[in-house]
Amino acid sequence: YSIEIRDAIYRGREDFVYRMSIGELPFVTSAFPLGGRAGSRTTVHLTGWNLPANKMTMNAKGKAPGVYPLANPAVFMVDTLPEAFEKEPNNSPAAAQRVKLPIIVNGRIDQPGDWDVFRFQGRAGEAIVAEVYARRLDSPLDSVLKLTDAKGRQVAFNDDYDDPGAGLETHHADSRILTTLPATGTYYLSLGDAQQKGGPEYAYRLRIGAPRPDFDLRVTPSSINVSGGLTVPITVHALRKDGFSGDIALALKGAPIGFTLIGGLLPAGRDDVRLTLTVPPQPQPEPLSLTLEGRATIQGHQVARLAVPADDMMQAFAYWHLVPASDLKVAVRRGAMLRTPIKVSSPEPLEIPAGGTARFQVQVPTILTKVQFDLSDPPEGIALRDASPVRDGTELVLQCDAAKAKPGLKGNLIVNISAERVAQPANAKQPANRQRVSLGTLPAVPFEIVAR
Repeated sequence: YSIEIRDAIYRGREDFVYRMSIGELPFVTSAFPLGGRAGSRTTVHLTGWNLPANKMTMNAKGKAPGVYPLANPAVFMVDTLPEAFEKEPNNSPAAAQRVKLPIIVNGRIDQPGDWDVFRFQGRAGEAIVAEVYARRLDSPLDSVLKLTDAKGRQVAFNDDYDDPGAGLETHHADSRILTTLPATGTYYLSLGDAQQKGGPEYAYRLRIGAPRPDFDLRVTPSSINVSGGLTVPITVHALRKDGFSGDIALALKGAPIGFTLIGGLLPAGRDDVRLTLTVPPQPQPEPLSLTLEGRATIQGHQVARLAVPADDMMQAFAYWHLVPASDLKVAVRRGAMLRTPIKVSSPEPLEIPAGGTARFQVQVPTILTKVQFDLSDPPEGIALRDASPVRDGTELVLQCDAAKAKPGLKGNLIVNISAERVAQPANAKQPANRQRVSLGTLPAVPFEIVAR
């Protein structure tokens, strides 16, 4: 026997490293059920190669909702909702399995062409979520969900739901429905495989119930290398769940003195925001780990979530992923350009009239010459019109195009700054060597577009 490893598109570099294990090693090909209730013990049946046993017990006592390792490479999902098992025969509305909401059903698409149908009672105007967890738990199921009323009329349908928190997944094969029931009565939820496949390994977890608004956070990049005293932009991504669309307040948690986060608000309805991190002027002997936290009010309760460090990566020239990392690492090296910090004098937020202009001032160290300011990826309709010297520094003038930027738009403006560095030549007859040097960014400028 021989084993060959190569890059899928025949690339190679010194950082294309790998680690491979070969031998009569345990390997799970399928598990059932794929999860259980928090605080309980669940017997999981395993199929695979070189397994010491065909079942094991997962103890979820003290575990928060989430996904946990089970046995290589199987995982186990923990939730707080009541749990039940799918019961055959339930292949049609006439034989549908009755369920009481909220519930999580653990089931299988047992054979090719199989459908599992569940029956529940709903009220007019009631919001319902039906979500399948299968491919995200390493099941081969490519699910389809269909919701119909008592007369067979389709209320909602979904094949694939794109989950931005699913790591390196390229085929988002799990299904999800979020809908409002049109009338009081009986409803039928049908679950099948989009490719008409099935078998014992085609397991799933189906959540049915009222929306549970929530959010997760990702912060990119996961590693930052910056000169002391400078400011760098970072991006926080909100993975909003079950219709939550409110503001999320962002802040550093337990950061050492000298680390400052500016622009810490992810506005309602937005899925990402750019903000800035300013580091202390003193270099640090070792990289530091920082923690960023987001807080929001959901249904009258204060909810806090830690931002998971991640990298915004592309795969196969088509798929963008937020790939989680273990830490948000920041290396502060010795700075050469700045002895005093750059300061921004601006109200928070800076109100920019739709169709008008707004001004704010920047103070930069006097040793810098020919300082240049540039907006970095601004919202459409906002432009930097002018930067002119004033008594206490530089005044920046922003212009808003009312046709493109409407009142109510909020966010942060990120301004890149650079200066000219002049190196004197060894020979006085030669011209001085002038070089433009990046000084990172200004501290973020929170803004809001307002009516004139």
